[in-house]
Amino acid sequence: MAADASGQYRAKDTEWPSNAADLASSRYRPLDQINASNFNKLEVAWRFKTDSLGNRPEYKLEGTPLMVNGVVYATAGTRRAVIALDAATGELLWVHGEHEGARGAAAPRQLSGRGLAFWSDGKEERIVYVTPGYRLIALDAKTGTRIPSFGQDGMVDLKLNDDQTIFPDLTTGEIGMQSAPVVAKDTIIVGAAFREGMTPKSMRNNK
Repeated sequence: MAADASGQYRAKDTEWPSNAADLASSRYRPLDQINASNFNKLEVAWRFKTDSLGNRPEYKLEGTPLMVNGVVYATAGTRRAVIALDAATGELLWVHGEHEGARGAAAPRQLSGRGLAFWSDGKEERIVYVTPGYRLIALDAKTGTRIPSFGQDGMVDLKLNDDQTIFPDLTTGEIGMQSAPVVAKDTIIVGAAFREGMTPKSMRNNK
């Protein structure tokens, strides 16, 4: 599924604005302050606990935080909240969470997921992510509030706007997403996933 976002951000060398650094998935930034000779001298600058961002602790953080303009953005906690932290101090700037009730509880891909996406046209900055209940949310990167002009009050229901019927219903239908969306110029790219552990009955007929 794709949604209009309009614009493309040009990152500084010191930033990490995309899940794999950039759209080429280079996973690289040309910085030389940390190298093989001093890596063992690094110390913890700050820690941030996510205990309060869900109904149970999460011990397996798989998401990739983003860093833009001195702010770290990440999904966190079992309800997949979005947090913004001061990159220098770890201070919490804002937190946004969607309380999805039964729909979130029935989601096939829960917990904090694997991240989010950043978009900017040079003036406005947005954070885009997918909830466990398979809703695409656009937030103001400075305040953490929804973007009213995006979808319906900042949200696109990916189940409701899917090109296929979701069975058995929108609440318990087993479709969701754990990975981060990808923003490429004016398009948001979103995948889909189902519950883990299913074994096909036949190698020839997987209906």
